[in-house]
Amino acid sequence: MADAHITSTHASGDAARVGLGPTEGARARQTPSSTLTPTAPTGRFAPGQSLAGRRFLIVTAPFGPFGRALAEQLSAEGASVARMLFNAGDAAYWRRSGAVPYTGDVRRWPARLAKLVQDQGLTDLIVFGEGGPYNQGVLSQAKKLKAAAALEADRVHPVRVWVLENGYFRPDWITVEENGVNASSGLPRDRKSYDPPIPEMLPTRAVGKILPHHVINISLYHAMQPFGRLVFRRYVYPYTQSPWLQFVGHVRRYLSLTFRSKSESDAQVLRARGPFFLACLQREGDAQLLRYSHYADNTAFLAEVLTSFARNAPAEARLVIKNHPLDPGLVDLARMTHVLAVERGIADRVDFIDGGNLAALCRASSGMVVNNSSAALSALGFSTPVKVLGEAFFDIAGLTDQQPIDGFWANPLPPEDDLFLRFKAHVINRTQVNGNYHEPRARKHTARALARRFAAAR
Repeated sequence: MADAHITSTHASGDAARVGLGPTEGARARQTPSSTLTPTAPTGRFAPGQSLAGRRFLIVTAPFGPFGRALAEQLSAEGASVARMLFNAGDAAYWRRSGAVPYTGDVRRWPARLAKLVQDQGLTDLIVFGEGGPYNQGVLSQAKKLKAAAALEADRVHPVRVWVLENGYFRPDWITVEENGVNASSGLPRDRKSYDPPIPEMLPTRAVGKILPHHVINISLYHAMQPFGRLVFRRYVYPYTQSPWLQFVGHVRRYLSLTFRSKSESDAQVLRARGPFFLACLQREGDAQLLRYSHYADNTAFLAEVLTSFARNAPAEARLVIKNHPLDPGLVDLARMTHVLAVERGIADRVDFIDGGNLAALCRASSGMVVNNSSAALSALGFSTPVKVLGEAFFDIAGLTDQQPIDGFWANPLPPEDDLFLRFKAHVINRTQVNGNYHEPRARKHTARALARRFAAAR
């Protein structure tokens, strides 16, 4: 699941307004294509668009009650919906018919999935994020499942694999793509594919503040895990830390941030110390680190960034390390940053912040370094130079700085504003749905918009 199921939520509302398992499958999705085929806008169902006859299986869903809200909307539009239950958190948030518990060995999950697709005539599989063995069991089998379904003489609908993720442009959008997201996205990697005509940008409904709701949902989901261990004793957790530790960590960190002085992460306070670069961390154990970079963890990312900064950055430049908003706080990244900075002789030039307004930080900074965090998309919207060290669908010449990181510090190259605006319009048109999984008032609207996107698929 994302941060896996939460990949990065660095983006603020201000910033957002501006601006397949096997290796062969992943490479195929990353091959640049010459054109983008716009999807239908998420308005009313167009004539002929219907979910009647479609059979959905929600394999994994965002932490919290959104999976149930989506199922209710899909059912209202004529689809049948089932949900896999792998643990107590899944069961607690589902609370409706259509539950399919799985208590078997994770190694047998792909075979179980193939049998479900065949026996129940499933047409649509939904996963949230790409991390964890259950999501990978779906994504790695996608081609086989589709090929097998195509041989069924009585099948009307093909098998589609939908991957949901937090929005590329947050907080007012969520992501939905077929077969993969982020570095496995089917979006083109060449600038020419984002030439005019520019898709129409529909009015956007502002979601509002989502972090408290997100923290509550993820914390409760983790807190429920121990109560189901007798039933789901073979469940394999997608992260390196235990669910209970994550629950405690999220609650403790969120409470500490509530009472912490905001001046520590204020952009103007940081800028007053001198010009600074911003480096954004991923959530520890997230798929964005494990699948789409050569870093094993944030510490490895920090070591490389700090080493390059110490050797190549102008003497007056500073470096601000920004923690991920949904980091559970189980690794003392502030201390690790300090230790690495001391070893490189730059302790007096490095700040670690937990929190802060991303839009203000982008505007005040000289540039941003990321593994592949979607925080970079917010930075690009403010014409902030961005250097990507991992794999990212937005790492395109004209958007991000293509020179090695050692040269970035002295001569950061800003994005081409016109290219970014075209890129953003195309990406939103093809992969984004206005809404949010966690804000209670946005839940039904988001589920309805997703149902429309599924119905529009040809």
